[in-house]
Amino acid sequence: MKKTNRLLIILSIFISVSLLPLKSYALGNDNNKINQLADNEELKIEKFIEKQMEKSKIPGMSVVIVKGDKTIYQKGLGYSDIERQKPVTSKTLFELCSNSKAFTALGILNLQKHGLIKLDDPVTKYIPWLKMKYKGKVALVTIGELLYQTSGIPEKTIVKIPITNDDNALEETVKTLVNVELDSEPGKKFQYATIDYDVLGLIIEKVTGVRYEKYMEENIIKPMGLTNTYLYKNGAVNEYMAQGYKIGFLKPHLYDAPVYRGNKPAGYIISNAEDMAKWLRIQMGTLNDSKFSKDLIKDSHKPNRKVEYSDNNSFYASGWFVRGENDVVIYHPGENPNYSSFILYSPEKKIGVAVLSNIRSSYVSAVADGIYGIVQGKDYNRDIMDLMKLVDVIAILIICSSSLILLITLYFMLKTFRQIFRKERKYHKKGIKNILKISFSLIFIIGLSYCLYLIPNIFLGGASWEFVDIWGPRSIKIAVCFGDISIWLVYIYFLIKNFYKKVTNVC
Repeated sequence: MKKTNRLLIILSIFISVSLLPLKSYALGNDNNKINQLADNEELKIEKFIEKQMEKSKIPGMSVVIVKGDKTIYQKGLGYSDIERQKPVTSKTLFELCSNSKAFTALGILNLQKHGLIKLDDPVTKYIPWLKMKYKGKVALVTIGELLYQTSGIPEKTIVKIPITNDDNALEETVKTLVNVELDSEPGKKFQYATIDYDVLGLIIEKVTGVRYEKYMEENIIKPMGLTNTYLYKNGAVNEYMAQGYKIGFLKPHLYDAPVYRGNKPAGYIISNAEDMAKWLRIQMGTLNDSKFSKDLIKDSHKPNRKVEYSDNNSFYASGWFVRGENDVVIYHPGENPNYSSFILYSPEKKIGVAVLSNIRSSYVSAVADGIYGIVQGKDYNRDIMDLMKLVDVIAILIICSSSLILLITLYFMLKTFRQIFRKERKYHKKGIKNILKISFSLIFIIGLSYCLYLIPNIFLGGASWEFVDIWGPRSIKIAVCFGDISIWLVYIYFLIKNFYKKVTNVC
């Protein structure tokens, strides 16, 4: 028992050290910062950001606030590279995640403006092989239904997006939708499916005859004057790109996510706070230097009010959520495996906020919402439920409990082997009845392990553990392994005890 206690003490120390909180943020480290806020307002905002970054273990964040035609606050906080203690600045680049969709939407609206497509056109007009079904019959999906996320394409189709950086990545991504069964009749129901915008990206390629990236650079990004927004990684991008992180054991850990080039129109455009300040002013109509059509920008803000997004009076427009009718707020969240973003603005009040981060966290949207409220003299009191943190905590509990079970089982297993060696236990032959019991128990344990293997497939729409490992906390895969090993070890222990019975001394 003393050995067991020592093992438990060692395990407790190891877990305690590994879970020590890591203060990975740092304020006041951006030489390019802009601040036109009142002292008390700046203090309130930065205290709020500091609190959220500490709670969520966000390594780095870039924040910009625009009012009218001016940037009133622009600052990098925390680290773009924790190990090298490299600070985030306003020039630090991040993946925009799903805020990339608004760019792709403008590409589509621009094609319509020039008479090359119509939103009422069926997708098969440009991609003839993309046949999808509803209730077993071929369904007609239009470009507009993809734009407004009412195509009926299931949200779970994200799990089939291939990991690739090949030139044909976009087409290979869209091919995963061939013969897919739609969840709802096209045009009747809102369902957020990131791949909708990958199809739009492929339509851009089919109509223009050029790569999606080239079309977007020449027709959207350059006319807007967004000199720090990129479709590809190059030398300049690599120099300023923030390292991506993911949560694991309550800490941010460096994570180099796989490349999903075929998902670029929906989530992988790269930019920084300086360009997001311009982007906000373009959206609010206060950037006069932009050569891009202001009318198209306004068109992209028009929501599809026929289909409500949720019960909070929100509707989907062209790459944007639109909340309210009088005091309208336009916004969009974004999460990739190792980056997050949140952008929101009021076209009437001419106030906009953009927050970019190098970790996947729901707290990024909370920071943007909170700053937007503080600028208007309001407090932010909403409780945040961060799924990544919650899953991480559950995984840690599973690892701890499984480790304890493993240690205890190993102790009793070694004790049993010692008894066998000392001939205190003797092999006990089994009859047919007992052999059948053991066989059924073995089948049950194999089935239980297989059920663990199938968890993502069942609950995440056909996802694999590889997908969970990419998008989930670092701890989740370890937790499943520990859980499965502990189940098998306990089973093996009881099998040994069943075959080797204690020798009873008869007087």
